[in-house]
Amino acid sequence: MLVGVWLLGGVFMMISATIAGGGFSGPDGFKGGLIAIAMSLIPIYTFIMATYDGSLFALLLISMALFLVWVLPMSMGQRNAKA
Repeated sequence: MLVGVWLLGGVFMMISATIAGGGFSGPDGFKGGLIAIAMSLIPIYTFIMATYDGSLFALLLISMALFLVWVLPMSMGQRNAKA
């Protein structure tokens, strides 16, 4: 899920911006949208898009939460194996 958030986050930000008159309905149209989708496959671009979109805090929060969901069960499993 974490990889999906970082790789597809830019695509979904473009879709949400389309409703407000940006994104795919912007001056570059479909070509600009395809370029943005291609660039959003680079994770740092998702960080940049989230900064401009105003959702950087949400991106960092979900990243931290998903990382903890991944790490905590592994540490609990090691703890239970010792007992």
